[in-house]
Amino acid sequence: MLFTTTDPFRQLTSLNQRLDYDVFRSEDGVVLSIDIPGIDPSTVELTVEGRSLELSASRQSSIPEDAQVVVRNRRNGSVKQTFQLSERLDSDKLTADYDFGVLTVTIPVAESAKPRKVKVGVGAPPAIDATATETAPDQASTTEAV
Repeated sequence: MLFTTTDPFRQLTSLNQRLDYDVFRSEDGVVLSIDIPGIDPSTVELTVEGRSLELSASRQSSIPEDAQVVVRNRRNGSVKQTFQLSERLDSDKLTADYDFGVLTVTIPVAESAKPRKVKVGVGAPPAIDATATETAPDQASTTEAV
């Protein structure tokens, strides 16, 4: 398994919602696409520690403090969610991009985990040539004259 997630509600603070995300395999790795609309990109933090990827972000209220609120339906505050990465992913080469409220995290597959072709040799020459007729000097026959 290349990717798992932990309980998103474990570290949730006042931004009381579950993050919507998709995870899919591309040709070169795994892509995590997370919806975080209304989040200021400067508040988004990604931390990789070992095989854990932690996302934290926050959204502040856009209603002035002195305003009289008629309806408040948007959630504000911060959110944290942790994703577990497989050892087959190269977290050192992780990249992230935030565009139109969607955070896209790309994690390439480690080179050692990528499929590779193995060259098959054909007919290796024998290690010892059995057709040789020379005899070793220490095995040469000797005749003694009587």
